[in-house]
Amino acid sequence: MKDITAIILAAGLGVRMGPRGRLQPKGLIEIGGVPLVRQSVETLWSRGIDEIVVVTGHLSEQYEAAFAGDPVRLVHNPHYATTGSLRTLAVGLEGVAGPCLILESDLIYAPQALDVLSETETCLLTSGSTGAGDEVYVWTRPQPGGSEQLVEISKRRAALPQAPYGELVGITALNADAAARMPAVAARVLARNPEEHYEHGLVALAHATGLSVRRIDDLAWAEIDDEAMLARAVARVFPRVVAARDDDRRLRA
Repeated sequence: MKDITAIILAAGLGVRMGPRGRLQPKGLIEIGGVPLVRQSVETLWSRGIDEIVVVTGHLSEQYEAAFAGDPVRLVHNPHYATTGSLRTLAVGLEGVAGPCLILESDLIYAPQALDVLSETETCLLTSGSTGAGDEVYVWTRPQPGGSEQLVEISKRRAALPQAPYGELVGITALNADAAARMPAVAARVLARNPEEHYEHGLVALAHATGLSVRRIDDLAWAEIDDEAMLARAVARVFPRVVAARDDDRRLRA
């Protein structure tokens, strides 16, 4: 995946984190003594992904300090307080030519999450059931040959009559064609609702051009939206992520 740009969406206000979120962007919360976005960047580097864009908003100066001297490009969404993550994605895509990898900033994940993705396929990553308590569900439509195509993303498990295919991890690969189409798709969605989240942009892209979905049933990962999710990530998920990183290093040694 060397010929791909990683775009990390890190502009959110972090309202659900309460006092911590007012003082610090979620992506700079530390687990194991290292900020979440720093861990993500190092995982991307381990897969040969050197072109990394972090789209900032809330407390952007903290990201500037955290990545001073690093080969990471920081861009700012000036409308972060009045728009959703789809606008942040649109800002991140400006000037990006070729395939891209979209990642949420408030993730902790095992490096194996990146191994089912590539720069030639547009693909959204899902996991099996996590029991995290704030799941985002993904529905798909089976295709000939056994692949799955994205239909819907929602926090409401009853959004569609059928059971969801998996849970949204927050990592999506767009091939060059999909990345080129995404700004126009985002513009149409944002014209209807400037506060729309990037997931709705991905659904719109899927309806226009198709977007495949992969699932890693036992993936070690967590999203951190509030203090309870942070506590769960520290106690239950991070040890599994560390073990997965150790296994990955041994295999690559």
